[in-house]
Amino acid sequence: MKLRLPVLFTALFLYSACTVYREYPIEIYKPEEIVIPGEAKTAAIVYRNFRYTADTLQHFYMYDNQLVRAKHDPAHLDSLMAVRCLNELAIHLKNNEVFDELAVLPYNAFEKHSGDQLTALPAPIVTQLAADAVADMLISLESFSWFYSVWPADAEEHASCEVVTVSVWGVYDGVTGQPAEQKILIDTIYWNGNDEAGNVQYGRRIPSHTDALLLASAMAGESYASKFYAGWLTVNRMYSIPPLPDFSEAAYLFEEGKWDEAIEIWRRYADNRNGKMAINARYNLALACEMKDDLASAQEWLASAMNLAKSYRSKSDQKIIRTYQEVLDSRQRDLMKIEQPEK
Repeated sequence: MKLRLPVLFTALFLYSACTVYREYPIEIYKPEEIVIPGEAKTAAIVYRNFRYTADTLQHFYMYDNQLVRAKHDPAHLDSLMAVRCLNELAIHLKNNEVFDELAVLPYNAFEKHSGDQLTALPAPIVTQLAADAVADMLISLESFSWFYSVWPADAEEHASCEVVTVSVWGVYDGVTGQPAEQKILIDTIYWNGNDEAGNVQYGRRIPSHTDALLLASAMAGESYASKFYAGWLTVNRMYSIPPLPDFSEAAYLFEEGKWDEAIEIWRRYADNRNGKMAINARYNLALACEMKDDLASAQEWLASAMNLAKSYRSKSDQKIIRTYQEVLDSRQRDLMKIEQPEK
């Protein structure tokens, strides 16, 4: 006879300190977010060259959590980054046949300008640019900002770096000059000494300051391009592993693709009598349901996990569950777009 109570008691005692969350990649179908009118066959892409007055850190970066000036930035770094971003956008739009024809306008189509607020481009300017490019639509990178951080290697960690980009995009009707869409995207790209599986790769170097910025610029263009077409997307989800042998076994089975066996273990702990362990079990069961494309059941398991987390007043669990609920809500809205018949 297996004695569960002593193990469960010990695990509950160490719960807050020892429960870990591990990422797991899954494939989801993402519909297009920006719908192009059927009559729009051609487009022009332009950089508006606008910078917010408060954006004053263009030539600074963070070194080991200390703000320092970037003394060796190449001349016209902003133009290099904008061009890389727009070219990457154009490549992905062409590869996915979003438009029949696509033109990238010169970087200096607009002179540098700044302000406290970003307003839509005046209609006459839009129609003139579109007419010159023989384009039905104008896609504008309205504003582009970035921030670079680097952490040097120490006795415990490899060197690592990160770039955060903030891009403001606008889509305009080339005939009327009126704005049709605006999006603000925040993208983060991170490098360290590990490979994609998290394994240490000795001798692997992080990109230089300039290379990291250019790679992040390309990522920003690709990220925005993906809003124009549907497709399969790899995203990371998290599942929990409390300090209990059964959960470690379930994690192993889950990673090996033996989902049903992992689900069976989690179901055994989903009952209220298992205390806070049931929060983790229900959370993991929600992920399992999502992977089986049963979003309704996934939402039910999350709601059940949230109710239990509230009864224990566990703010950390509530935050994690709420974040996942928002992700599932977004997926549900995407599916409704797919299923909704065209009018």
